[in-house]
Amino acid sequence: MVNPPEVPMDTAPVHPEYPVRTKRLRLRPVRVDDLEAVYAHRSLPEVALYLPHEPHTREVTAQTLRRLIAGESLAAPGDWLGLAVETEVGRVVGEVFLRRDDREPATGEVGFAFHPDVWATGIATEAVTAALDIAFDSFGWHRVYGVCDVRNIASAALMRRIGMRHEAVMRRNSYLKNDWCNDSMFAVLATEWRRTPPRSADERAVDAAAATFFSAFTRAGGEPVNPDAARPVLAPGAVIERVDADGRVDRRGAEEFLASRRSPPRGGEPADGDVFEVSWTTMIAAGRALRGSLIFRRGVRDGVPFTGWSRVALQLRPATGAWLVESLTWTDEPDTP
Repeated sequence: MVNPPEVPMDTAPVHPEYPVRTKRLRLRPVRVDDLEAVYAHRSLPEVALYLPHEPHTREVTAQTLRRLIAGESLAAPGDWLGLAVETEVGRVVGEVFLRRDDREPATGEVGFAFHPDVWATGIATEAVTAALDIAFDSFGWHRVYGVCDVRNIASAALMRRIGMRHEAVMRRNSYLKNDWCNDSMFAVLATEWRRTPPRSADERAVDAAAATFFSAFTRAGGEPVNPDAARPVLAPGAVIERVDADGRVDRRGAEEFLASRRSPPRGGEPADGDVFEVSWTTMIAAGRALRGSLIFRRGVRDGVPFTGWSRVALQLRPATGAWLVESLTWTDEPDTP
């Protein structure tokens, strides 16, 4: 048996050099003057839905900030480091958290919360990726895990997207908001994080095209979906096909498809809903990209909430500095009320 390296429990991780910069963001320790920005998202019911607290009052947010500021050094096991996520224009749009495990000092937990204005923009993915870089490269942690309610499909998708592995479902693991909840655990090791090969420019461009397409049908900040936002990544003559359970194909051109999503027929597609790309595979060869995606859907149809899954196949071709969707085929699994 190989013994794990000994890490003294009283050795605090070093700080990275703040601010930690990414392509679009700056990460830095939360400050007292972040109160209004943090309260702006912590007070929202949709943000607090799967968090272990109700929507914050301003005073509760102030207390939370004071507690995070006091634990900034992660000096004690169980301490949380709270980092504000700041855009290029100086707006704080969310937070990422790192917690030093209270039993194993070489292990830590990651958490995050973001304003709905930046959901489905890639900002959360960018920020949480930077947090894991800090955990492994600055703090020297061996393993980082994240835990979310099994119903929190968006957070689970984010952790999968950055390369964390789904390790377990812990049944009735946490008692939150008057109910026992099932939790999903994701994790990644330092050795896995560092050896992940960088994605090619074409792979990143395909990722960006898919994200733009699916985000056009996902609400941000409670606003209606904006199907026209998908138009920039649709190739001229793009074809959209839906295959029903009996194998019948509904084939539409891009403009007809977008028009149908703006004004869905009564009894047709829901006017109020979200889609999340949960997992995917991409293959690029012979000047084309094929992407297969598993999509989680949720919304309201005729006043009744529902969830469901879809499988989507996209074919993309390269354009100047980007990739465009030239065909998309999807099929829906039965909805669950």
